[in-house]
Amino acid sequence: MPENAGLVIWTGIKLIVLLGLGIYIIFAGVIVRQEQLMSKVLEADSEKVLAALSWVHFGAAAVVFILALLIL
Repeated sequence: MPENAGLVIWTGIKLIVLLGLGIYIIFAGVIVRQEQLMSKVLEADSEKVLAALSWVHFGAAAVVFILALLIL
């Protein structure tokens, strides 16, 4: 086993985690878009709450991705 095999494995794990978090940011963006489309069709009292929650979710996903970039 080469001397730097651990480094190669660790780098691969980092890339997989960052790729997964990137995909999750895209998913959070889809949630925001779906909520926007839903609010155009349905009129309910909870529209603003759902919009705020979807944006908070997107922001949290972005913050986690940025922290992963900095930490990993």
